[in-house]
Amino acid sequence: MKKRWISILLALVLTVALLPTSAQAATVQDKAGTNLAGVERRLYEAMESNVAAVASGSRTSTSITISLKSDEMSWTARELGLSRISRGNVSDSLDQKFNETLDLEKIYTCLELNFPFEMFWAYNAWHWSYNYRYTDSKAWITDITFSLDAAPAYRGGSISAVDSGKIARARSVMETVESIVQANEYKSDYEKLTAYRDAICARVSYNWDVYKEWVKDDHMFGDPWQLIYVFDDDPATNVLCEGYAKAFKLLCDLSEFDGDVTCYLVEGTMGYEGHMWNVVRMGDGNFYLVDVTNSDTGMAGEHGGLFLAGASGSGQRYVVSNGKWEYTYTYREDQAGLFTGGYLPLSAAAYSPDSDPSVRRGFEDVPASEYYAEPVAWAVKHGITTGTSPTTFSPGDPCTHAQIITFLWRAMGEPAGEGDAPAGADQNEYYYEAVRWAAGLDMLWEEFDPNAGCSRADAVWYMWNANLQPEADLSSSFQDVPDTSVYADAVNWAVSREITKGTGETAFDPWTICTRGQIVTFLYRSAS
Repeated sequence: MKKRWISILLALVLTVALLPTSAQAATVQDKAGTNLAGVERRLYEAMESNVAAVASGSRTSTSITISLKSDEMSWTARELGLSRISRGNVSDSLDQKFNETLDLEKIYTCLELNFPFEMFWAYNAWHWSYNYRYTDSKAWITDITFSLDAAPAYRGGSISAVDSGKIARARSVMETVESIVQANEYKSDYEKLTAYRDAICARVSYNWDVYKEWVKDDHMFGDPWQLIYVFDDDPATNVLCEGYAKAFKLLCDLSEFDGDVTCYLVEGTMGYEGHMWNVVRMGDGNFYLVDVTNSDTGMAGEHGGLFLAGASGSGQRYVVSNGKWEYTYTYREDQAGLFTGGYLPLSAAAYSPDSDPSVRRGFEDVPASEYYAEPVAWAVKHGITTGTSPTTFSPGDPCTHAQIITFLWRAMGEPAGEGDAPAGADQNEYYYEAVRWAAGLDMLWEEFDPNAGCSRADAVWYMWNANLQPEADLSSSFQDVPDTSVYADAVNWAVSREITKGTGETAFDPWTICTRGQIVTFLYRSAS
């Protein structure tokens, strides 16, 4: 049986300072177990698909059986320490060879660290069996069955089966998980990770009652306090360190980052007690300690000292200190060799976005507090616009017809232009293919000036046509938008989609020129 390390130490731990090492000293893989080979690799891959199928609800059995070729795990009588193989003497010798050849503990650990959500139903205990054949001079294993025990909260008819209904109810938390990711989609990498930490800590508290029970019996682990409780919107369900760390990795795994960001789950001790935390590789190539558990209110690092922290040390042990307190993190011995040749290295200095070359620098003229800040980030990320310079977006500048049509064209995936460009469109300009596309959809007015300012009526007209003139869910009551106007349906559609609400209760101001900030905001809302 596999024993879980799950608790947290809050006591101050004094330790000898260790010399810092480079966090880029060796190649580090994104997933645990990339160095598995042979039968271990095949068994891991079979279990990888199995746990995913269980979590998705498409499989109830938590066991998998793989068949082996006769030469994959075979031994002669001499290799088994026998003069002649018989039914009475082969079993113990095969057990010994099996355990010497396969590290099933490592396979389980790799699954656990790589798949925080897919393993939510697991009880953190497992068992195995195999079948074999033999002759007088040779014995070989024909197949191996590896079974993960299901936690009581999800168990079906046996310890190696889950209840599909219970799995489906647990899976419903993914809607909340995905909403958190989407809400932070256009933030910088650092802002995104910080938001995930804060979201987790806002949703749950450390479960001290369970911790006290675990102190009495460290074999008791096995319940949805791992992960599901973080996102179930029930204030009465809380977690231990495993829940915090796995929730953070899950959010990271579902995210797109600007830089080469990877989140790892790791196990070991904080001080003298078992603990689980994260290590995050940021876009600068360095690795930093992230302890979301201890970032929660009332915990050791709630003011940020244990989030993307630097640590002195090397190898298995690292120390985080700010001069007033000091905490020692020690990897469990079986963490060696999972991601790199040894243990995951940690940067001696805390992470700073200012020194990270992968950080997407925001435009100087787009404050985070402005309504168009997120739309601008969205537009830049999706290649809709790059701004007016590397450091400016000019959100208050008038938006031209050429710009909005180009923005729309890019947002639609740059479809081929099938129309004839109108007079005044320069084929050498950036907007030419976009204008041809717009002409093919009959979006352009008879007199087209690419450099003229785009009005609010023009903007909604272009977007309505680009979306193939959908019907509106309501009719607006703007006094300055007559029902007979050519753009009335476009205005109704834009208002019904909450792309714009007009400039007042009864006014749309159709001929007011739009700014660049307004246009990307309209496009962002249209795409949402």
